[in-house]
Amino acid sequence: MVDGNTDAKPPRLLRRAVMPLLVGAGCAVVGAQWVQSRQQARLVRRDDALLDGEPHDLTLSWPNAAASTLYNVGLRQDFFSQYRLNVILRTGAQTGRDAIADLQAGRCMAAVAPVLTWLQAYQANADLPARLVMGLQAGTFRLLTRRRLRLAKIEDLAGRRIAVLNADMADRLFFSVILRRKGLNPDTAPNWIIMPPDQIDDALMAGSVDAVAVHDPLAWQLLGNRALDLVELVNSVSGLYARRTNLALGVATDLLQQTPSAAVALVLALYNAAHWLPTHMAEAATLLDGRVEGMRQDEILQMMRHEVLGISPVGNDLKTQLARYIDELKLLAIFPDSLDSAGYARRISADVLHHGQGTGP
Repeated sequence: MVDGNTDAKPPRLLRRAVMPLLVGAGCAVVGAQWVQSRQQARLVRRDDALLDGEPHDLTLSWPNAAASTLYNVGLRQDFFSQYRLNVILRTGAQTGRDAIADLQAGRCMAAVAPVLTWLQAYQANADLPARLVMGLQAGTFRLLTRRRLRLAKIEDLAGRRIAVLNADMADRLFFSVILRRKGLNPDTAPNWIIMPPDQIDDALMAGSVDAVAVHDPLAWQLLGNRALDLVELVNSVSGLYARRTNLALGVATDLLQQTPSAAVALVLALYNAAHWLPTHMAEAATLLDGRVEGMRQDEILQMMRHEVLGISPVGNDLKTQLARYIDELKLLAIFPDSLDSAGYARRISADVLHHGQGTGP
């Protein structure tokens, strides 16, 4: 990943897996660990009441799941099988929008996408037949700039050219909120340049872009390439957003109505997998060996140590985080200021771990 010859042109990084490998680095504070342990105890106590003990086949759309730490832990550490789940991964989805489209069309029963992408989908279709049931992983958004430009603060991005993979990806939305908070118009202050991942290296070297807004593992690969000489201006792995989920699991309303125990089993399996990660980083990295293109096992582990693991809000914690995201999207005029954010968060989510709560209309 890192080229020791800083005078040479950096090797082109092959990256087909560019969606979130949103894992983290056991940096929970004592208070957060206490809350998580209380949640874990609550979930274990409710297993017998909520699970029917039957095996369930469940089709899941998860973009680039093969490179997802959480998916690999759930599958290969037997968290799915522990809850008698046969998770059938639907192939083909490249983005969160694709996964949501799979669920909407009935091609899967559950889908994984960034919260920001889910909220855009609900805004576009109030009758979306899905409810969000848990957060999965914290975000690893990183805005990287060329060191020689000496950009010191987010406001310095005015007039700069920022590479993104897609105009509608959560990366751009996340940093647009940050720009708006600093008083800049995210639609006009920077110049967003859309380009495929295998062209970003050359664009940075040529100076045709000044910065790049992406997420791990791509962001970590770029940051680690010494020939590119990049610095991290702002990210989501520290500060206010460090404990906030990025990915969310949505399940079909039909599944909630007809086979709620299958939804419960999936939530419990992924919740337990997420909380296994912080104390098993090295073991988790072995599960990804050879699965993240362009990265060795030791590089994956180093990346994980600079992320945040174990973020998996459910119930009221999830609703609170959704409401905060909705408030932030109001800054971008995606939702009207008059919208009741807390009420909207309740309507689009479901607390499957408590009978009859938050199941939506």
